[in-house]
Amino acid sequence: MEVHARPRERWVEVLLADDCEEAQFAYDLMQSGRLAEATEELPLPFRGQFLFKLPNRPRPVGIRVARLEPTAEEQIAAAGQTSPGLRLLFSLEQPSGELLDELEQALRELPPAAEEELKASAGQHQDEFSRVRGMAHAQRILYATRAGQSGRAILMQQPNPLLLLYLCKNPLITLPEVIQITKLPSIDALVAEYIVKAMRSNPKWAISEELRLALCMNPKTPGGTALSLLKGLNSKNLSQMCKKGEVRGAIKQAALRILQERRA
Repeated sequence: MEVHARPRERWVEVLLADDCEEAQFAYDLMQSGRLAEATEELPLPFRGQFLFKLPNRPRPVGIRVARLEPTAEEQIAAAGQTSPGLRLLFSLEQPSGELLDELEQALRELPPAAEEELKASAGQHQDEFSRVRGMAHAQRILYATRAGQSGRAILMQQPNPLLLLYLCKNPLITLPEVIQITKLPSIDALVAEYIVKAMRSNPKWAISEELRLALCMNPKTPGGTALSLLKGLNSKNLSQMCKKGEVRGAIKQAALRILQERRA
């Protein structure tokens, strides 16, 4: 994580490697008490308006957080190199040079609660299922970004879309696990859209017929997204989709049209 004050733009810029580091950063802010209105829920994706507690101020100050993901051009330019990552822009509702300096210092000196939490979790001797069951929701989200295979299997049983989303962002997750998640009725549109987006930069995911089929058949996948994936399916799977009662009518009709075009 890198923190830079930008006095001319009147904001503090925080550079993060990826979505997993963003989750850890949000957890650090919440556990440190910097976010005055923090609850058990992690503010992810991290953007919006918040009350922020500065160490030397008796009252919290209002801040706005903007979240900027790397553009497609930046991702292509960084191919084979370090990912451009995420940018979080912290601006004050009532900006001043002094407050901006204090905000930068507070963000730079944030206690690493997430790292300590992960170390403590790894050092516990109780079985993994009991550990996960005893975690608060924010702790489970944090754990999802680092969990090993057994931990991921346990977390997949939790019917929480945000938890499943951060499981998909775990750098250790495998294609069979992603396919399993894609088939779950507990995912939402955000999870489905993230998987489709990740397919563009992950060749193994992109060529998986089973993953495409699971996305097309899951009713939580937005209709437009499902339709865009249909042409990548082989005729056998398209034909099977047309016979299944749980597939949406619009998807069936589009699959049938593609089949007819291929036979013409």
